[in-house]
Amino acid sequence: MAQDGLNTRDDGGLFPRLQQRYGLRENPVEMEAPFFTEAGRQQALETLRHLAGFGDMVLAVSGPAGVGKTRLLAELVSSESSRLDFHRIPTSALAGPQALARYLRQVAHSGIEEDTDPNEAVYQYFRWSESRAHKGQRQVLLVDEADRGHVDAIALLLSAFLASDRTAAAVPVLAGHERLESLLTPAVGASNLHHIVLRSLTQAETADYLRPRVERAGGKPAELLSPARLKKIQALSHGTFAGIRRVAPGVWLDMVAGASGGSGLKLPSFAVWRWPVLALVLLGASWWFVSQQYDDAISRTVQPEEPERERKSITIGPGSEDTAPEAQDTGEMPADPAPTQPPEPLPSENEPVQAAPEPEPEPEPEPEPEPEPEPEPEPEPEPEPEPEPASSPESVPEAREEAPEPAEPAFEPARPEAFVALGELRQRSGWTMQLVAGNYERTILRVMDRAADGANLVYTLGERQGEPWFMLFYGSYPSKDAARNAARALPDELGVSEPWVRSFDSL
Repeated sequence: MAQDGLNTRDDGGLFPRLQQRYGLRENPVEMEAPFFTEAGRQQALETLRHLAGFGDMVLAVSGPAGVGKTRLLAELVSSESSRLDFHRIPTSALAGPQALARYLRQVAHSGIEEDTDPNEAVYQYFRWSESRAHKGQRQVLLVDEADRGHVDAIALLLSAFLASDRTAAAVPVLAGHERLESLLTPAVGASNLHHIVLRSLTQAETADYLRPRVERAGGKPAELLSPARLKKIQALSHGTFAGIRRVAPGVWLDMVAGASGGSGLKLPSFAVWRWPVLALVLLGASWWFVSQQYDDAISRTVQPEEPERERKSITIGPGSEDTAPEAQDTGEMPADPAPTQPPEPLPSENEPVQAAPEPEPEPEPEPEPEPEPEPEPEPEPEPEPEPEPASSPESVPEAREEAPEPAEPAFEPARPEAFVALGELRQRSGWTMQLVAGNYERTILRVMDRAADGANLVYTLGERQGEPWFMLFYGSYPSKDAARNAARALPDELGVSEPWVRSFDSL
């Protein structure tokens, strides 16, 4: 019922009702601006702007459906279209290698011959895009919903990019579902892929997203974004922008008040439970009856009892003749002498020796002389421990340490006068501007070649995902505001409009 209410379009849709009830001038959920910068969106946008212009890696943006991947790509095009040449590859162009080659021929115009093989045409496009970058217009290929494209077309696009000069060729930027990274990593490798993950919004971030739109539309945030309504919007939208646009009008019009209320907690009638309960009772009764029968059968099984042994003493010596007839008169046979038990094995050294309990003396009818005690058997000597076999040379682990591997040669910068070690930069205080970063030093040198002599440029070498990572910095400033003010006056020949302002200790 709630879903039907949200999709209702009678009487002009839900917005006329919002206008009538809250006096809104515009529909808050249909506003594209302002761009939402929280939940890592601004950082993702700055990374795309930086790597699309100067990077040498494949860029991937993934996340659940409706988290704003398309909106992020649109903001990238809007902010960087003056210096980058964007081309959006439709899903139909990823149906196969031929469809991809046909689309790239349209982009390159006369740069690719018509009768060229589809695979070779894609490789020629990236070589042609290098010449465009040398003229100051680098190309960017945007692929939205890349996980829906044909695997062969995606693999051909990425292999052609890796085979070109990646510092100048067109940069592929692919967006898709959460499984996109697992599709791209086998084709390009983890070191050649920069992956950006867009997560869903929390309840507080949902409020931050709706608040400026509600205020701009003339609504009251305290009323439309009350904790109860905000909780319903978050639960129904799952923190996605598409879900917020779909469910927020219905929540504001109280059309989903009973969506999670008592209607979903009604218990079924007794008629529904009658037969299952009856079957459960019969099952329990049959189990009880079988268990009773089993107990009776066990109790009737009689175990034969062993007869008790009678212990009698035999007297040897004077008076034994008188005792023997008494035994004959009574009809009792003299008891067999106790069988000789084999000596118990000697206890080991680790086990404590327990003394055997002495038998209680039996009462005798007449005092008789005790027999002389037999000599106790001498204890058997403990077996001597066998000597451990000498370990063979093969079983002894070699203690020799392996010879250390030769150390890798130290990095020698191409511009030693402008190179500063990363540890030295981190010890500096203040702020700076990062202009370029990439896996190759020539990416840094291309930007430095544009700068005028005496420009305050330094670069350093770090590590990212086990690969070298070169970074170019401009200037040193005492505060973040001073660095931002200097960023607005960067020299035009550098080709960087939005540098990354960061502190030295965060490098």
